[in-house]
Amino acid sequence: MNIRKFIFILVSALLLLTSTYLGFKIWSKLRQKEKQKTKTQQLPSLPFHKIDGTILYTSSFAKSTELLVLNYFNPDCEHCQSMVKEMFREQALLKKTYWLMITTNTVEKTKQFADSMKLSLLPNVTVLSDTAYLFARTFGDVPVPSFYVYKDGVLLRKHSGECSIIYLLRN
Repeated sequence: MNIRKFIFILVSALLLLTSTYLGFKIWSKLRQKEKQKTKTQQLPSLPFHKIDGTILYTSSFAKSTELLVLNYFNPDCEHCQSMVKEMFREQALLKKTYWLMITTNTVEKTKQFADSMKLSLLPNVTVLSDTAYLFARTFGDVPVPSFYVYKDGVLLRKHSGECSIIYLLRN
């Protein structure tokens, strides 16, 4: 066998193996995303730490007829801080909504953020710490801020990035 033929067969085999491997990785990632999407259509039961140290389970809102917003955020995120300012402007809308703000920061840092932004003045807003990264494991890689809106334990909508409170809470 001449060297050209050998190189051609070797390159063809490598291309076939590479494309098969990449195709499998893409298929696996799509399958994982579909599983996460299915898993989050119903409100998952996740334990998070409140800033007072107690644990809150998201499942306690599963039968709520009010809207529940899971807000994944980071205290250092400017968009997240802007959303909090809008929450103060739209306080009337929050009265009939449970709003859970979830961050992967420590309880101490989360408390500092909640205190500096005066979040205790907002109705039905609870700030939670997720140092076990349960949110990311359940919902996948999500940017901050991200919002998941549930009613009666069923996902109504999700949104990634800054948006208006009115948009999130529309029926």
